[in-house]
Amino acid sequence: MTIGPVAWVESPLQLLGALEHAALARAVDPSERHPRGGEVIIVPRAGDAQLERTAALLDARCAEEDRGGRRAGGLPVSIRVDRRLMPRGLFRSAADWIIGDAYSGLVQQRLESAEPAHLTIVDDGAITRRLARQLQEGAPLLRPVAPRLLGAARERLAARTTVRLRSLAAQGRLRVTTYLDDDDETPGLLRALGAEVVTHRFDRTRALGMRAAAVPPAARIVLGSAGVADGIASSDAALERLAALAAEGPVAYFPHRREPRWFLQVAARLRTVRVMPALVPIELALAGTPRPLDIVSPPSTAAETLPIVLRGTGSTVRRDTLDVEVRR
Repeated sequence: MTIGPVAWVESPLQLLGALEHAALARAVDPSERHPRGGEVIIVPRAGDAQLERTAALLDARCAEEDRGGRRAGGLPVSIRVDRRLMPRGLFRSAADWIIGDAYSGLVQQRLESAEPAHLTIVDDGAITRRLARQLQEGAPLLRPVAPRLLGAARERLAARTTVRLRSLAAQGRLRVTTYLDDDDETPGLLRALGAEVVTHRFDRTRALGMRAAAVPPAARIVLGSAGVADGIASSDAALERLAALAAEGPVAYFPHRREPRWFLQVAARLRTVRVMPALVPIELALAGTPRPLDIVSPPSTAAETLPIVLRGTGSTVRRDTLDVEVRR
């Protein structure tokens, strides 16, 4: 089979974004908007347990389609998952690339030595907003903490990446597939640069979802964050917040995939708290639920994505003290 676009993903949400992009492109154009068509290869970066499990799940569904000649869960039959590290033979000049993180050093280094024919960026969460602003301003593509941690050479590489992406956009060779819709300023900023922007609604994720099957029926779902692991949130404050919620009734605690083990062990000892294994991204774990869910989330990407994923279920996503009713 002819090889089509190649996706490099470094997080579970990027993997879902690549899946949504491929499915949406196939629905619009059977050749996936690429002259060669062919199968889409999704290449997850090794070393992230949740990412590897999610990749294995999608890989199994692709294999099921191949055996049965059908589209399991609406998954396009052209997607397969390849677990190698970023291979130069696939991410080469004149090929069609899909990436999830324009801030990645691996991606920026590859863009330094090869220029894709077309480049698609899929969401890496709400940082897509920062990406749009920096591209508009012509600023180096560095994460907020990068200038303090990295040297001048890294900043020069990030600046050259900005130039490369702005050039691709101006030539009509940059596309962004995002969950952010036109109510957000981000799509407009990107289109002003010449990029094509397409909004997805997590349709494929919903079709493949695990339906919140592991969540106890009476439990409120509480989401963790990477704040403790990243050193930007107090572990004591996080545990106090969880204990206060647990005092109101049973809690199913879904940790962030990078929360430290010791923190989860302490959380599991709290009365009425059940710590759920972080097997797949929360969007996939809850998608397709047949019942309303009560969810409490810290300020995070999940607080934005879950109202879309759970649309029509009667679920409620609460960000801190703010109730966000899921649109029906």
